[in-house]
Amino acid sequence: MKSRVLISGLAILTGTVAVAAATTSANASTVREKQPADLQAQVNEQLRNYPGGVQISPNEVTYKHGRVVLTIPDGRSAAADPCATGAYCFYDGANFTGRKLTFRDCGGWQYLTDYGFGNKTSSWTNATKNETLVYDDDVKPQKLLWTERPGGASANVGTAAYNKADSFLTYCP
Repeated sequence: MKSRVLISGLAILTGTVAVAAATTSANASTVREKQPADLQAQVNEQLRNYPGGVQISPNEVTYKHGRVVLTIPDGRSAAADPCATGAYCFYDGANFTGRKLTFRDCGGWQYLTDYGFGNKTSSWTNATKNETLVYDDDVKPQKLLWTERPGGASANVGTAAYNKADSFLTYCP
């Protein structure tokens, strides 16, 4: 009698493990479908969804004749490349990680949404001599999220602004 109960319990447990494994496999499949499997697929997706860009390296797409560059992590390092002098950089990961959107022009409004970066900024660097105001355009009236001081950076924009930035305004001398 004990052996039948033990075998029945083992069969139920094995069935549960098999269902969990199948579910995990299905979930992994869904994740793979949502995220392109390789770097070129991510670049192709960027160019398809946000036309007007040109691929300039295996992991970079440029817009506006090089004034805006999207860098996609290539898996060789955890952190994105540092922000170049004279640029504004927005990262979709905290601690300057993940995709990086770099702006190298000055003055006026810029829209992160034009490059698929709306509601994705988690950290930033202002490697310029200009002040920048970053806004959430999803609320009316438009909401100021943070001010980037010249030469400033933030490894984490904080919970009140996390993944909410859509645009920024730069004041140039």
